[in-house]
Amino acid sequence: MFPRVSAVHHQLAIIAVAALAGLTAHAQNREILGEYRIGVVGCNQSDAIYQATQRGAQDAARALNEQHSIDVEVLSLTPSLEQGDSQTAALAELFIENADGFLISPAEPENIRPAIEFAQQQGQEVVFFEHQIEGIHPLSAMVADEVKAGRLAAQAILNKLPTKGRVAILINHAPDSRMRDRLEGARTVLGHRRIQKIVHCAPNYPAAIATIRATQIADRNHLIKGWLFLGDWPLLGMPALPWKAGALACVAVQSSPSAFMYIDQGYVSALVVHPYYNWGYSSATALINKLHKDIAPEAPTTISSPRLVDRRNIDTYRDDWKAWLK
Repeated sequence: MFPRVSAVHHQLAIIAVAALAGLTAHAQNREILGEYRIGVVGCNQSDAIYQATQRGAQDAARALNEQHSIDVEVLSLTPSLEQGDSQTAALAELFIENADGFLISPAEPENIRPAIEFAQQQGQEVVFFEHQIEGIHPLSAMVADEVKAGRLAAQAILNKLPTKGRVAILINHAPDSRMRDRLEGARTVLGHRRIQKIVHCAPNYPAAIATIRATQIADRNHLIKGWLFLGDWPLLGMPALPWKAGALACVAVQSSPSAFMYIDQGYVSALVVHPYYNWGYSSATALINKLHKDIAPEAPTTISSPRLVDRRNIDTYRDDWKAWLK
């Protein structure tokens, strides 16, 4: 369970008193030596998209180090949810490590709001990626266009459906704003006449496969002619979909390279993907430019656009992932 807001403020206040002298010395050193320390805090360490974001931030730091003869250290503090880590703890560690700023994709906005506000009060620069927290004004934010992701996915499956064919849409059983936006985008393209059912599941591979199987068994009249996955949970393991490859139209919003085998084998015709690597590269560039040159981004908020990956460009995209996960 996350601590209450007042408890978080109390914990961070204690850390602030203990680390104040170190912060002052670090600030003086960075001005003289051009040395900076930034953190990257994704939602979950096991999710490959945050590994790609981390790689993007590291590459940006490396390029700017060479360009400006500076030394930027990039700390990877994305929590491992399976081990009980949290973003609140990651932000506290960034303070202890004397970080000058950080990039963060806020997983549970209201739980980490006080920690982020505290970081800003102590002079740390904050950059949001993927989505942002309402009411907090960061240095910059790169926000994913999830409505467009839903529209792209729906259009891609619509092109594969038989005439008047209907689809089932798989969504998280407790959808956050991102999932709701994807569903909104899909609905604008499909309309109610092309949606047979909206199916909810826990966001993991076993639950998704079990839910899909149960839905297919219940579809006695075979009205479902395709599946739209608003998360790629059914693709996070070996193929276990209850139909033969190519028998049903299927499109997914992707977050893991494990989905590639589903296109290779014909179970999925297209993936909708976000610029995971660029989230890290562009966000880190904005943060470092502010720290070293005091240059703020021209536009505080940038909307990042998703794109469609299918057999025509899958090999190029596969090569991207190989580079990101080296």
